Amino acid sequence: MIRAILFDLDETLILDHPVSIHAMRSCAFYAASWYSLDLDALILSFTQHAKALWSHSPTYEYTERIGHSYGEGLWARYETQGHPAIAQLQEWAPHYRVAAWKAALAEQNLEDEALAEALVERFISERRLYPRYPEVDKLLGLLSGYKIGIVTNGVPDLQSDKLEGCGLMAYVDATVISGQIDIGKPDLGIFSRICSELQVEPRECMMVGDNPERDVAGAIKAGMKSVWVERGFKGRDSRFTADLAVKDLLEMWPWLANQN
Repeated sequence: MIRAILFDLDETLILDHPVSIHAMRSCAFYAASWYSLDLDALILSFTQHAKALWSHSPTYEYTERIGHSYGEGLWARYETQGHPAIAQLQEWAPHYRVAAWKAALAEQNLEDEALAEALVERFISERRLYPRYPEVDKLLGLLSGYKIGIVTNGVPDLQSDKLEGCGLMAYVDATVISGQIDIGKPDLGIFSRICSELQVEPRECMMVGDNPERDVAGAIKAGMKSVWVERGFKGRDSRFTADLAVKDLLEMWPWLANQN
């Protein structure tokens, strides 16, 4: 019998990548108010340089383990420092952000550090939006008889900001953030922690997420049912087959009712 529904956060309950695209476009339009620019090329170049710089960061191994991405590093807060790597990120990230924009501008023959710094601040401001997927509120209303948990990868401050900003915490009984416990999905430890918080057994849980490698694989390892929601950003992975695949979270409701 399923007693608890566990959700991933980013790209499962709230939009993440589309908001980053919005923020980058806002920055590109701002830069174009000062210079004649190829906006699409600026965005592409910025993304490429940010990825490359992030992959050589002093904390890359740590961020991979807890599931904190290069795009999140462009706007995350690092004030809660339960791990030494977060203190390193707090020191390193401001330089990383400016360097990514400077490199992107340089590809269009521009050297303007003040503009690069302004684009960093603009990106952070524009990125602090936490829109929910349209079906989420209705689904959570239907799930009133279940315990609800959120299992999310990332650094504590950023994921806490998202959880508070998305307006869903009234529905949630427990949350676990990988950066708080130094264990990220798909590691069994993070799933054991949410089960402990909710006082349920893994076999009584269903994990819902968009990432086969993190969410589905972790659920399988933990002995949970799994639902993969296809949002268009993570492809199907034949190594990790969910019990159910959906494009809209409401599609899982009839299937869930049949499980019990």
